[in-house]
Amino acid sequence: MRTISILLFALATAVVSTFTTETFTGNYAGLENDMYVFTTDDGTTMEFDDISPEALEKYALTDETFIGKTFKVSYESLTYTDEETEEDILKYTIIDLELLEE
Repeated sequence: MRTISILLFALATAVVSTFTTETFTGNYAGLENDMYVFTTDDGTTMEFDDISPEALEKYALTDETFIGKTFKVSYESLTYTDEETEEDILKYTIIDLELLEE
């Protein structure tokens, strides 16, 4: 039993990840290299690795009719450490979208 406890503790501390949720308003620039790309009001480019099924169901961003449209974008950022390279990896996932203009 002690071995299992030590193993579980080692696994829990080996993979450290941090989630944060944020929101911004920006124009959808399209799908580029499998990344969902938005430009914020201040000109910053935001690229997203993934989109939740719920957000994709609301707006099929693979449809080019949404390019140039303004959205309120809620997303999660996940920071985790790659076990092989020991580098921090940052992954962005869109969790909700609201179309602000038709």
